Amino acid sequence: MKAIQIFLTLVMMASLFSCKPAEIAIDPTLEARAMPVKGRQGLQIGQVIRYGEFKTDKVRRGWTKSYDVPFVVRFRGAKEKLSFTQFGTDGQQAEVACISKFKSTEIMTVRDYFSVPIDIDNFFAGNINFGEDRPNWDFILYNPNGDFLRNQASAGYAQNGTKQIDIQAIRGLKGQSGWLKELTVYGHEFRYQGKVVGAVSTINNGKVWIDESLDAETKTVIAAVATGLLLRRDVEEAGVDVNQ
Repeated sequence: MKAIQIFLTLVMMASLFSCKPAEIAIDPTLEARAMPVKGRQGLQIGQVIRYGEFKTDKVRRGWTKSYDVPFVVRFRGAKEKLSFTQFGTDGQQAEVACISKFKSTEIMTVRDYFSVPIDIDNFFAGNINFGEDRPNWDFILYNPNGDFLRNQASAGYAQNGTKQIDIQAIRGLKGQSGWLKELTVYGHEFRYQGKVVGAVSTINNGKVWIDESLDAETKTVIAAVATGLLLRRDVEEAGVDVNQ
């Protein structure tokens, strides 16, 4: 099954990239400029992600400092960990911790914590901490790369108890039509209060779009999740660690 999926993806990519660089098909209602990503490719040592007015400090793979956020404490057994400080507009900054490749014993806890379907076992999740006097945001994305052959969706959300930003997969490319549209997840879009307010493309070097009319905190949250998606490893590595 995996071989079939790889073959179909290669056929699609060959047909698309032979002519011009691929671009994801973002929702036409999104009012935002494209921000090319810098720092995604190359060495991971000292890696810093930048786009537009948004940037991180040096990305840490495997946590190098103590976290006492309840979410992080609960899932400290996850094998894949990365963290960074996300700097946003108007002086906003947040400590971001992302986790995946959970121990098999933690999967039910993840499902209960986020109320996701019981048949889902591949997650990318995290916490966005703006400081002690402000509520934390948790986020989760299940099936980050989708699963065409199993017909599983790639979706999720970020929430802080009073606000929620929904996340949906982007499966289409500009100029793409027919059966090719459903093969691969090329990025994700962010919806807030029924409106598309952001998007991230994870192909090539990556691009990010964030609606400039949003408040500074919401923009920083979207940036934090987008950065995490740009940094995450492939879906095969982000699933359950069955040997733990």
